[in-house]
Amino acid sequence: MLDADGYVVEGTMSNLFLVKNGKLMTALLDRAGVAGIMRSVILEQARLRAIDLEIRRIRLNELITADEIFLTNSVIGVWPVRQFETRRYQVGPLALEIQDWLVNADDRYPS
Repeated sequence: MLDADGYVVEGTMSNLFLVKNGKLMTALLDRAGVAGIMRSVILEQARLRAIDLEIRRIRLNELITADEIFLTNSVIGVWPVRQFETRRYQVGPLALEIQDWLVNADDRYPS
């Protein structure tokens, strides 16, 4: 979904993350969108784990050049995107790492 200025905001009932050159990015939601619970958990864990993180406006064409894209919400957890337009993606290492954080949260949740 895009905001009125054409920036990527989120997916349908999900928050969007992308990875480019090892940096985790998600949309700035100051004008539109819903900051979901799973998004908050991932942002908190990324900060605790010193993952390079950026929250900013994202242009649609950045999805094509991303190394990884995944969607999140409290029901699906982390849902890797396998294709956007004509670009195909492998499930990326950061999406897999975040899935592992969530599955093993009770055992290894940093405090």
